[in-house]
Amino acid sequence: MTKYDLAINNGLVINSTHKMFANVGIKDGKIAVITQTPIAAKKEIDAKGKWVLPGVIDTHVHFALRQGQGEDAVLSDDDYETGPIACAVGGVTTFLDYAICPQKRRLKDFLEERIVMATEGSCIDFGFHCGITNASKQTLDDIPGIFEMGIPSFKFFTTYKKWGFSVDLGFLWDVFNLFKEHNGVACVHCEQDDILEYLKEKHKDEDSMTYFASTRPDFAEEIPVYELAVLAKEAGSRVHIVHLTTEKALNVIREAKSKGVKIRTETCPHYLFYTDEVLKRDDGYLFTMTPPLRPEGNAEALWEGLMDGTIEIVASDHNAFGRAVKEKYADWRTVPPGLGGSEMLLTFLHSEGVVKRNMSPEKMVSLLSTSPAEEFGLKEKGRVEVGFDADLVLFNPNTVKTIRHQDLATPSGFSIYEGVDMQGWPEMTISRGKVIVEDRKFVGRTGVGRFIKRELA
Repeated sequence: MTKYDLAINNGLVINSTHKMFANVGIKDGKIAVITQTPIAAKKEIDAKGKWVLPGVIDTHVHFALRQGQGEDAVLSDDDYETGPIACAVGGVTTFLDYAICPQKRRLKDFLEERIVMATEGSCIDFGFHCGITNASKQTLDDIPGIFEMGIPSFKFFTTYKKWGFSVDLGFLWDVFNLFKEHNGVACVHCEQDDILEYLKEKHKDEDSMTYFASTRPDFAEEIPVYELAVLAKEAGSRVHIVHLTTEKALNVIREAKSKGVKIRTETCPHYLFYTDEVLKRDDGYLFTMTPPLRPEGNAEALWEGLMDGTIEIVASDHNAFGRAVKEKYADWRTVPPGLGGSEMLLTFLHSEGVVKRNMSPEKMVSLLSTSPAEEFGLKEKGRVEVGFDADLVLFNPNTVKTIRHQDLATPSGFSIYEGVDMQGWPEMTISRGKVIVEDRKFVGRTGVGRFIKRELA
C-alpha cells in the first residue's frame, strides 16, 4: 500500500525565498514530504519541465455583488459557484471576498448568509472581509463578534456616499482604536468623495468616456491615503490600502512605512498594464473600474513599488460586470465600474513581471501567495512546505497564448486583454490534494470549499 495519496515528481518547486528541483508527496490534503527521491503514490504526476507553485491567494474579489441601491442596482455576472471555478482555472486556490454589508443589515447575520452561499457553491477554500457601511455605535459594538467568527479584516470606503457606502474619519478613528485592541486590519478604498462629486457635477454635460477618469483625479486617492496613514500612526493599528493606482499615493505609503506606520497595500494587473488612454477607444466603457486607469507614468511607478517591496500584494479586485451590462450603461456617468480578473492573475504577473521585467519567480510567488497568506492570517497556505495545505499549481512558464475571451472561464463576454499574447499558463490546479483543473478544464466538484477562520499574527 502506498503511503501517499498524490505525488508530484520532477518539478521545480518555487517558494517566495528559494526554488529547487524536488518531489512533493501529499497525504490527507496536506503536504507530507518534500524530497529529492521520487515518490510513489496512489496517483503520480510527472511535472518535468513545469513549476510547482503554491496556489494563488486572491485577497480581493467580489462575487454575487449588488452594486448600487434599489432598482438602480446592478448584479455582477458571477456567483460563488462560477466565480471560484474561474479562479481555479487560473491557479487561484483561495479567495477572500469583500462582503459589503447593507446599512440596514446586522454584520453577523449578513456574513453568516454569505458563508452559507460560498460553502454551498465554492470549489476552493475561502474567507471574507467584513464590509462596513453603517457608521454607528451599534456597528462598533458588533465588531468584536466578527473577530470571534474568524474574520479579522474589514472593508471601508471613503467614497460612494450616493450609494450609502462611505464612512467618515471620526468613525474610522474609533475603528482604528478598536482594531488595535483586537489585532484587526482596516482595508480601505481611498478616493476623496467631495472632490469626485464636485468634478462629476462640474462636467456632467460632457460626453467623452475620458471623464470617467478625469473626474477621479490622482490626488483624490492621495488625500485619504495620507489621512489614513495619520490615523494608523496615532492609533498604532494596521491599515491596508486596496487597489493602489497612483504614484502620489504610493509615495505617501513609502514615507509612512519609513516612519514605522503599519500600512500595507496592493495593486491590480489592470493598473500595471493600461493607461487612461484606452478610454478614448470605441469600447472604452469596458475599461472602467474604480479607482480608474491612470495617466502614463503611474504604472511604471507601481512596478517599481512591487520590485522594492512597498507594494506587497497583487490582487484582482475581481468584480465581473459583463459586456451586456456595460453596453447598456455605456456612459461615463452610469457605467458600472468593475471587471473580472482573478483568472488572469498568475499568467499576467508571470508574463508582464517575470518575462518582461526580470522579476524573480520567487518574488512573483511572494506577491501572489506568501504575502497574501501572511498579511491576512491564512496560516496553512501560501507555501510549498511540509504541513501546509496541498494547494498547488503546475505551471508551464514557456507556453504562449493569445487572450481570447471565449477561452476564459470568467463569464463576462469580454477581456480587456483581448488579442494580447501572454507567456506562462497554469496547467493543473490542486486544492487540498485534489486535482480540480486539468488543461484549463474544471474537473473538480463545487460545494467543497471550506470557510477558513483567520487570526492575524
